[in-house]
Amino acid sequence: MKKALAPILLILAAGTGCGTVHLDAPEGRRVKVLDRDAPTTVHVEETVWYFAWGGVDLSDTHTATIIAKHDLAEVKLHVTYDFSDSLINTFATFLSFSRRRIIIDGNPARKESP
Repeated sequence: MKKALAPILLILAAGTGCGTVHLDAPEGRRVKVLDRDAPTTVHVEETVWYFAWGGVDLSDTHTATIIAKHDLAEVKLHVTYDFSDSLINTFATFLSFSRRRIIIDGNPARKESP
């Protein structure tokens, strides 16, 4: 029984992975976190890749970079792992790669008129 269980556990272990996404704002800026139903005008999706089953970041894992790039003052942040990610990770994980997706919906900072 133990011999039959070992390959199953090995496959399950190879199919798992982790990785950290930092839900942060740019340093020195105030960013309001919006309610789920709040209207937004900007939608950004970024795929984050990891190596060594999440041990090494291959992409920028900070939301502050995306918020600054789009000059957002209000945001809704999501980290997803959907069916397409699962499908890709099924094969990529054998090479020790994995991925997640960061989704940010937000509104840009209002420019003050002179």
